[in-house]
Amino acid sequence: MELVREVTVEEALSKGFKLVDVRTKEEFEEFHIPGAVSVPLFSKEEREEVSKVYYEKGEKEARLFALKLIGPKLHAIVSRIREIREREGQVAVYCWRGGMRSLAVATICNLTGVHVFRLRGGYRAFRQFILKRIEEISENLKVVVLYGPTGAGKTRILRELKEEGYPVVDLEGLAGHRGSVFGGIGLKQPSQKMFDAYLWQELERLKGAPYVLVEGESKKIGKLFIPDAFWRAMERGRKLLLTLPLEERVKVSLEDYGVGDFPPSVYLQALSRIRKILGEEKYSHIKSLIETEDYKEAVKELMVNYYDKLYSRSTPETEYTVEARTLQDAKEKLKELLSSL
Repeated sequence: MELVREVTVEEALSKGFKLVDVRTKEEFEEFHIPGAVSVPLFSKEEREEVSKVYYEKGEKEARLFALKLIGPKLHAIVSRIREIREREGQVAVYCWRGGMRSLAVATICNLTGVHVFRLRGGYRAFRQFILKRIEEISENLKVVVLYGPTGAGKTRILRELKEEGYPVVDLEGLAGHRGSVFGGIGLKQPSQKMFDAYLWQELERLKGAPYVLVEGESKKIGKLFIPDAFWRAMERGRKLLLTLPLEERVKVSLEDYGVGDFPPSVYLQALSRIRKILGEEKYSHIKSLIETEDYKEAVKELMVNYYDKLYSRSTPETEYTVEARTLQDAKEKLKELLSSL
C-alpha cells in the first residue's frame, strides 16, 4: 500500500488542492505558492542545527536529531493540517524540492488518519511550472501599454479601470514599487519569485481577455525584473501616450506618492541617488526645497529637470495620444479609445 500519494503541480492547481508549506517561516515569507498556508516543520534555527549534524555526522544521525526536535510538535502540526483539510478539502504538503520535510509531514499525517498528498517536486516544480506558463501565455498575448510622463496618473487610472472590470495587470502594485527613484518610499517589494508568481496569477486570470492593459515600465521595477517573455509581449504591444498639464501632474504626484508623510531625510536620501545627473546647482536647489518642506515646488523642479527629460528619452514611439486636462477626463478618453482598439 502506498503510504504517501503524490500530486503534480498541474493537478493540484486545477483540482483546487489547498497547499500547505512546511518550510520555515522565513522561507515562506521570502516566497511561497500564492494561497498556501504555512505550517513549518522546523524553525530557522532548528533547520540550521539539523544541517550542521548532517554535514558533521551524516544523514542517519541528522534524521534522528530531526526526530528529537519535531517529536514534541507533531501533534500540533497534524492537528493544524487536519483543521485545514476539514475546512478546505484536499490538501497537498510541499517543501523546497519535495524532499524529506514534506515526506515526513505527509507520512505522519497519513499514519494518523489525516489523508494528504505530497506535491511532487515541491516549490521548485511550481516555479518551473509558472515560468513556463508565463512564456506560453505571453507568446500570443495582446498587450496595450499605457505611457505618460511622471504624474500623468497612469497607475491610478489603471487601478480604477481594473475595479471596473477592465483586463489590467498592475505591475507596480505586484512589484511593490512606483518605478522611479522615489518609488520605493513607504513600500516593500516582494522577492523576485513572489513577483513572478503574482504575475502568473494575473495572466491566468486574464488569459481569455481580448487584450491586457499595463503601464509602460522599464524592464526593472525597483529591484525586480519583468520576466523576459512578458517583457517581449509588452515591447510588441500597442502603445498609448497619456498627457496632462504640468500643474495637474504635480498635484497627482503629491497625492500618489504621499509626499509629506515622511520626514525630509527620507526624500533627501532618494534625491542623493540622482545628484550627479541633476548637477550640483539643481541638486542643491531641490535639496533646499525639500529641507524647507516646499514639496510642491520640489516635485515641479524634479519633473522639469529630471523626470520629463528621462521620459522623453526612454518612451518608445506611441500609436495614439490621449491629451487631457484632468485625471477623470483622461480616464474617460482612455476608455473611449480602448473601445475602438
